[in-house]
Amino acid sequence: MRSYFHCVTSRFGRRAVRIAVLAGSFAAEAAVILFMLFWFGLIGTGSHSVVWQLPAAAAAVIAAGLAVCVLPVLTAERRIRMHSRYTYADIQLKFAVLSRYDGIYNIDGERAVWRVLYYIPFAELESAEPSRNGKKIVITGRIREYAMDSDYLGYHVRNGAIEFDRPWLEQRSFTELSVLEFPAVFGRPQRLCDALNEAKKRFGELPKPGKHVFRESEVVRRRQAMRSLHDRYRK
Repeated sequence: MRSYFHCVTSRFGRRAVRIAVLAGSFAAEAAVILFMLFWFGLIGTGSHSVVWQLPAAAAAVIAAGLAVCVLPVLTAERRIRMHSRYTYADIQLKFAVLSRYDGIYNIDGERAVWRVLYYIPFAELESAEPSRNGKKIVITGRIREYAMDSDYLGYHVRNGAIEFDRPWLEQRSFTELSVLEFPAVFGRPQRLCDALNEAKKRFGELPKPGKHVFRESEVVRRRQAMRSLHDRYRK
């Protein structure tokens, strides 16, 4: 069983639209006021320097407003792209991984995508439930937190268990948590909590590995029987 939850990024677009509308309205209002002053108060007065300054000021206000409008849109576009790729919840047979994009940094002159990854083995998971205000998912248990360059956090799945691409992540470079409060960025938080609890239940129903008892194969037993029979006739 595998469940994959993508980050819901629509809130970034809505926030950018609100900022753009607010900045655009202020810029448009300032430009209109300047043009009104120019049209009704200064035309025909002979003050050529002021006549040229007001349209220039209005143009500057409009340009600044456009810049303020475009900047949040570009920022939102980058955040949407990064969260869509690096923020997710991956539920496997024996574990779950929650990943969160945490920004872009320059480390030793190189651009690095930073993220935080939480590894939750179902054998150590106790509970998962939404917070009271519904803005976070509260997970209790034994949880590993990795915070580093995204390139170091690759992993693959084998027999339902996790195998990190860099084996040293199994032994170090993590912080152990007993409670994790993860932002509810995957739609309704109850959906993810239900999926985690259901996966925990299914994990508990897996057959436990028994002790291996070595038994001779049928071929070996037949050979031994034939050898005993051969030795008997030889006597």
